[in-house]
Amino acid sequence: MTTLFYAKTLILTITLGMALADDIRYCRIKNSVTYPAAAAGILVNMAEAGFPGTLLSLQGWFVPVTVLFVLYYINVMGAGDIKLFAAIGAVMGLPFVTYCFFFSVYIGGGIACWLLVRRRQFRQRIRKICGYGKTVLYTGRLFPYSVRGDNESKFIFTAAIVPGTVVSWVLFYLI
Repeated sequence: MTTLFYAKTLILTITLGMALADDIRYCRIKNSVTYPAAAAGILVNMAEAGFPGTLLSLQGWFVPVTVLFVLYYINVMGAGDIKLFAAIGAVMGLPFVTYCFFFSVYIGGGIACWLLVRRRQFRQRIRKICGYGKTVLYTGRLFPYSVRGDNESKFIFTAAIVPGTVVSWVLFYLI
């Protein structure tokens, strides 16, 4: 493992810590956390592998932004979470952020189910999800799942992104 690998891991760790702190404190992730992390990731990958490293970073940033925009559009993921995934991708690359996203969704789903059971809203939410799915299938159109500002159905998704990233890091680099 090279010095630049340790630099990427340090950038990732600091970014995740700052994003989690911001999300807990302000219920949002500031651009001042995600943009410098993405820029640092691009620079480190450029130093490590030249032009191919730069492409790896740009792919890692661009793909999460474009693909996850659909989740932002239907209001099930915040813009800060998407920018955090993009920053992770810029630092670690597209394959890493892809695994990170899927592990984060699994962990986030577990957290969401636990919260719904705890709040005694599980059946109600399942009915709402099924109704939303039927409407999307019948109309063939996507529309927001929930109204902006509806914080009752939200939770701090960074609490799922952090362990999802840790699991991805362990699988990529320790196993």
